[in-house]
Amino acid sequence: MKHSWAAGLAFIGIAACTSSIQTTSGADYLARYDGSYEVAGGACGSDTDADVKRIAAIEPDLHFPARIGLARIGPRGNLAPVPASELAIWGDLATSLGEAYGEFVPVSPMIAAMVSDEGEGSSREVIDHIRRGAARQHLDYVLVYETASESRNASNALALADLTIIGMFVLPSRDVKAEATVSAILLDVRNGYPYATLTAFADRKGLSRAVSSWSTRQELAASAEEKAVLELANDVRDTLPELAKAAKAEAPLEN
Repeated sequence: MKHSWAAGLAFIGIAACTSSIQTTSGADYLARYDGSYEVAGGACGSDTDADVKRIAAIEPDLHFPARIGLARIGPRGNLAPVPASELAIWGDLATSLGEAYGEFVPVSPMIAAMVSDEGEGSSREVIDHIRRGAARQHLDYVLVYETASESRNASNALALADLTIIGMFVLPSRDVKAEATVSAILLDVRNGYPYATLTAFADRKGLSRAVSSWSTRQELAASAEEKAVLELANDVRDTLPELAKAAKAEAPLEN
């Protein structure tokens, strides 16, 4: 028990995830757009109208097995290496899915830097940077994900012990909680088609001594982020079969 107080007593709290998929045709969308919308009074369309048509002109191209990239956005908004603990999670997912869906390959920041100047401050520039690096690695699709977390602590019933020199070093007088979220998007490397958006949540709770509450908060935040990535991987495992099924249903029939 003494050792547990020193390190903080952690346990899993809430974990959840949400996702949505897309396999719709840009050509079909624009056919309905052109047939249903007319500029009032016969005036020329606006720049926004032209942008909408250009942006919508994109088609899904899902084929499995595939080479699926893993691109982790770091705290500074840049492409970062995937931590070893998360690589293990993705490795377990690949084993669970089997060969039918292909393989997961981390997008290398070094390779991406060889073919692209990394954008700073712009989400679009970062995504473009990732797609260029993924293209050099001949990846078909790329799962771009980013984690965020926050932690806090509050005094509990043992807080009076903080008034003593020994108590603040020995008794777990702080309740510590960390919450994490991870957001992800599955993109086609070749044309940028967004096949799925996913979000996962997790939290961790624990006890800490007053003198070690900051380090315990950091540890629980890291643990919550790892748990959120695990939830994300579980969601990806459910999403890929849905995408494959939807793509097969929407594929044109061969004569």
